[in-house]
Amino acid sequence: MKTAILITARLKSTRLPKKAIKSIEGKPMIRHQIDRLRLAARPEQIIMCTSPVEEDDPLERIAKEEAIGCYRGDPEDVLLRLTNAAKEFNVDTVVNCTADNPLTDPVYIDRLVDFHHEGGYDYSKVEGLPIGTFSYAVSRPAMEEACQMKAKRDTEVWGGYFTKPDRFTVGTLAVDDEYLRHPELRLTVDTPDDFDLMKEIFKALYEENSVFPLKDVVDLFSRKPNLRKINAGVQQKEGAPIRIREKRE
Repeated sequence: MKTAILITARLKSTRLPKKAIKSIEGKPMIRHQIDRLRLAARPEQIIMCTSPVEEDDPLERIAKEEAIGCYRGDPEDVLLRLTNAAKEFNVDTVVNCTADNPLTDPVYIDRLVDFHHEGGYDYSKVEGLPIGTFSYAVSRPAMEEACQMKAKRDTEVWGGYFTKPDRFTVGTLAVDDEYLRHPELRLTVDTPDDFDLMKEIFKALYEENSVFPLKDVVDLFSRKPNLRKINAGVQQKEGAPIRIREKRE
């Protein structure tokens, strides 16, 4: 069974245009994320999942330069894009993260994959890590079924299709490391304030050709609590509600 990390990536963001390729410490943010994802041992491949729209061409170039896979699919139907990418690359278990999360934690990717496989779940999530550092695991057959049952194309936020208990088995991996259990920390990049915070984190911790662990980020917030104020006013964007096809007799 093949496990791969699929990065959901577009450059169309309205709150912070082209955020995935904005520079932090001299290189695009998504390259920092790829460096971090490479530390995960369980996945066998990393695949950039973007669209065929011309504005997303830089993402394919980065994928080629980083020697990772690239799939260009439906611009709006993210769930379909990921499902088709999994088919194209013969992936059985998808670990998904988005390009606005440069601090996605590789340690918990490995733990999540083990948890997902050992429990035989269709869909698995992590509970307790800072916003923007966790990922999701989902089995390809479940993704294919979800694509058949959904009644809309806008699936930027798609987790809800798997949390219906009558359809899929869902596992939740609780973070047992109390030092890393900080769900109140916002470490995703949706807005200029989020990006300013990320730049401060990398300015303090980044060293060329190395990847600082999530523990160091938590330590930094302990030493510099004022960092929290940089993006304290940002509201997490709510995803559109899911819609299920009506059953036909």
